[in-house]
Amino acid sequence: MTTSSTSSSEPGRRARWARLPWAGLLALLALLALDTLATGLRGPWQWLDTENPNSAAGSRLELKQLVQQPRQRPRIVVVGTSRVIDGFDTPLAEELLPEVAIAKLAYPRFEPFAILALVPDLIAAGADAVCLIASEQDTHRPLRLEPVPGASTASLAALRELLRVTDWRFAVDNRTALYRLAGTSALGLYRFRPDIHLAGVEAWRRFVLDEERIPSVRSREDPFRPVSLWGAERNPVPAAALRSTFDLFPPMMDQWNARMQSGVVQEITRGPHVAVQMALYRRAAERLREAGIEVVILQGVMHPAANDLFDTSITAEFLAFGSGLERDLGVRFVPRSEQPPFAESDFYDLLHTNHVGAAKITRRMVEELREAPIAWGSAGS
Repeated sequence: MTTSSTSSSEPGRRARWARLPWAGLLALLALLALDTLATGLRGPWQWLDTENPNSAAGSRLELKQLVQQPRQRPRIVVVGTSRVIDGFDTPLAEELLPEVAIAKLAYPRFEPFAILALVPDLIAAGADAVCLIASEQDTHRPLRLEPVPGASTASLAALRELLRVTDWRFAVDNRTALYRLAGTSALGLYRFRPDIHLAGVEAWRRFVLDEERIPSVRSREDPFRPVSLWGAERNPVPAAALRSTFDLFPPMMDQWNARMQSGVVQEITRGPHVAVQMALYRRAAERLREAGIEVVILQGVMHPAANDLFDTSITAEFLAFGSGLERDLGVRFVPRSEQPPFAESDFYDLLHTNHVGAAKITRRMVEELREAPIAWGSAGS
């Protein structure tokens, strides 16, 4: 009876297996294999537009080149917003640290959530130290999720942490952005779709408008994207202070840039967004330290005129936060008081240093790295 029962069930099993969507499963496996090959750290990033400031390919190529370095060379990664783009002088750092492999991952929106989402890639790249430039501009400005911050970042762990430090109302209000973040975490081809578009791979499915018949009108991108979490309005600033910002940097700064940069500084406020931003930043530092990676944080600087646009007592809150990271996690925190003095002539606009200011920042960062307990190996002996 047992034999008969077993034999009679065999056709049923075969029928159930036959009904599985094998073609779809094979297509999914092929897609995942292609995704890993094309968008992993060793992917063909050199084929994409790595010079485009709106592309994440440049950062991915930096990581790829870092991974390809001999392992005995310490690997240093400098991460941050546009203040890292302009404030860290890579050739100078390489001159001062010839035994070190350096990657610079900088993007205008490398905010705390984006940095946390980048941590798995930093660990996978074998970083020995991660250097950051941060200030109250990072911890006390609102959280934004659209478009995907930095375009090059995605991590389910970061998404879980974001939901842990917010609440269900936040999840409901931002469900569309969270769906997209989940998609970028699962599939690299979706995560890096802006780069694929910039490379012209999608050109076959698009058509060009006749500019003579349908003229294109392209306005400049709104720098103040939809806010996901904020507990305040921009600080009221006297009109005279705003006008002086326009006049500080002629002819490099037009009124659009001046208004945008003034708005960035005015967003430095207290509120519930601060606890979330700090929690995301702290978790990024925790994960890096747990992986045995040294973390160096230099407090970022702004042009002295920026002090007229926000409540400067907030700076003390950031200093307490940085000191807490140093005390609790062993992060190497360098406040402005331990950096060289900055003059107005060290800045080319309200938020960014010129080459003179960048040299000061870079030299101070190198000094801190030299003090860090990094395994310099045979290259440093």
